[in-house]
Amino acid sequence: MTLPAPTLLLTPDTQVRRAVRRLRWFRRAFLEQVAVVSEDCGIPFDVDTIRLADAFLQWSAAFERKKPTSRHDKRRYVEHVSGLMLDQLLRKAPLSARPNHNARPSKSPSHFWPEGYACVVFCLNVRAAVLAQDFGETVEDAPQMENLRDWMSFRENVVEKPESAISFLQHFAGLKPDWQFPDLFHPSPRQSPPQLTLVRSPDRTARQELPSDLSLIVFDLDSITNSRALVAQALTQVLGRYGYALSDELIDQPLAAAMTHVALRSGKLCPSGFTEHFRSTLSEIFAARLQLSPPVRGIFDELSAKKIKVRIALNDAKTSVPDLLNVLNLEDLAELYEAADLAQVATPSETSVWVSADGSRLQAAHRCGFQTLGIADRTGCEPRHSGQNITSMTEFPSLRD
Repeated sequence: MTLPAPTLLLTPDTQVRRAVRRLRWFRRAFLEQVAVVSEDCGIPFDVDTIRLADAFLQWSAAFERKKPTSRHDKRRYVEHVSGLMLDQLLRKAPLSARPNHNARPSKSPSHFWPEGYACVVFCLNVRAAVLAQDFGETVEDAPQMENLRDWMSFRENVVEKPESAISFLQHFAGLKPDWQFPDLFHPSPRQSPPQLTLVRSPDRTARQELPSDLSLIVFDLDSITNSRALVAQALTQVLGRYGYALSDELIDQPLAAAMTHVALRSGKLCPSGFTEHFRSTLSEIFAARLQLSPPVRGIFDELSAKKIKVRIALNDAKTSVPDLLNVLNLEDLAELYEAADLAQVATPSETSVWVSADGSRLQAAHRCGFQTLGIADRTGCEPRHSGQNITSMTEFPSLRD
């Protein structure tokens, strides 16, 4: 299957990567793409250029907000922003197909969902042009474009979860999508010089069962949700208001580090409104995008059935987020814990476990009398501490009967 492409995207003297970020060129390229699809499929379209401009502006803002600083991420970012483009085009819906009562019944994607098909083709063609010009890659059309079942699932899913358009574009391009958190772009971990490392024995001694007398288990929010990535996104947006970018050094640092970063560059001891901007931005992002890791709810249900208390611990950067348990739909399964002193969580008479991806938090919990269970972060890096580790929540230990 060869995707119909407008000549504007095939012009060798145009650097598509730069041109597509100009509204006038973007609009012209999209209109030409729609005309080509219309001729190819025999489907007439109407285009709302105001909605199209709105989609472009939203996409452009997201492009700048998430743009990585490392050159190692540029190739992967092309895939991500192509999906973001489709996401905004489908959200703003600038395209509408005119009814054609004389058209013959067809099972092709272009006739099943003409608007979605035209937008997908445009985004794939932009992606292909950038990859060809900037990375010397020849992109072949993926066979998934012809699978009508995929298109039925695509159309159904974007209604409930619009950002899933990012994953479906990657699927149509023949890539392996991130179905859980499609709108998050994860920069590559900072490269460090090669060094000798200790190779762990294959007979891994991860805890297979939780203590039979367990009465309390505390999960750091970052260990069971995508909160860490969302905090970084909130910091990126707020730092952008002050004209600064989120550096690798600030990703895992508390809010105070970001404030100091801005203060040193702005000449102000405490930038006015920074904390308020961050907390309000984070609250909005959490309300819209905070998600549990897939196995977590089942784990909480099991703990609740065993009458084991469950608490979710927050650090100081997240304590002002309202209705967190309601957002996660955990009001009947867990309590929220906001104290800074870990020793206040458990009593000496309780058998308690602390679960975290942060080695320092685990060490502090251990000093306070907790048994500890470390969980690897999204890059697969396990925290360094004296207790046991698991690689993901799918390995969470079972409860002894």
